[in-house]
Amino acid sequence: MKEVVYSADSQLHSPGSFAAGIGADARVSPPVAWQLFLRRLQSEHRRSLLGYLWLLLPPLATTGAWVALNAARVLTVGRTDLPYPLYVLTGTVLWQLFVDALNAPLQRLTASRAILTKSRIPHEAFLLAGVLDVLFNFAVRLLVLVPVLAWFGVRPAASMLLAPLGVGALLLLGFALGLLLAPVGLLYPDVPRGLTLATGIWFFLTPVLYPLPVTGGASVLRVANPVSPLLTTARGWLTGGAAAPAPGFVAVVAASLAALAVGWSCYRLARPHLVSRL
Repeated sequence: MKEVVYSADSQLHSPGSFAAGIGADARVSPPVAWQLFLRRLQSEHRRSLLGYLWLLLPPLATTGAWVALNAARVLTVGRTDLPYPLYVLTGTVLWQLFVDALNAPLQRLTASRAILTKSRIPHEAFLLAGVLDVLFNFAVRLLVLVPVLAWFGVRPAASMLLAPLGVGALLLLGFALGLLLAPVGLLYPDVPRGLTLATGIWFFLTPVLYPLPVTGGASVLRVANPVSPLLTTARGWLTGGAAAPAPGFVAVVAASLAALAVGWSCYRLARPHLVSRL
């Protein structure tokens, strides 16, 4: 087997070789990522008693709890464009997609630390396998969401054809941010712990369970929170709402693409140092 040597010398001294290496690894990664995805899928759910139900229980439990609190007037969330149970369920499913994408790079790379230092498998294969994990989990949750849409009388609409774009935008933002954090997170366990804390707070600053205020000081969350326009737009498209995206949607998608490019490049540059320290 051909030996692969990681050098600590800066790869930016030869931009052409750097770009060629990215292209070569990107070409060979998809089939390897598919095998990694299948292997993890089989091993994880073979060991679990409830299996795929663990993907469905959290959004259902969250929806049930908040619907009960709203019905009892313990919390008043205001008016929503959708029936409240449907509003909460779609928001929770889409939020979980974002969180899964945010955690995917670090989770996949951390779980494969031993392989990363000894194998010729491109690191991009593990990252792409993480994307497949996220998409699979979301597809399973859709099995609950689709009949709920029918139950509340949501009819097929042309805007539903745009739903994959909204889903893809949330996945892109989460994965790009996760990739930016991955090099540091591989070395310091504080990063994944901090992510858990941050997403717990972020959840309540996003229109998952209730619409954000239009006026007042809290309305700044509509602009400052990059997840808000993506989640609002994706929810609207999933439920057959208006085809026009929420304000800020295009800008956040463009920024996410830039963050993905920067994160990927930074990870490639940091890879030799990471391998030597893992």
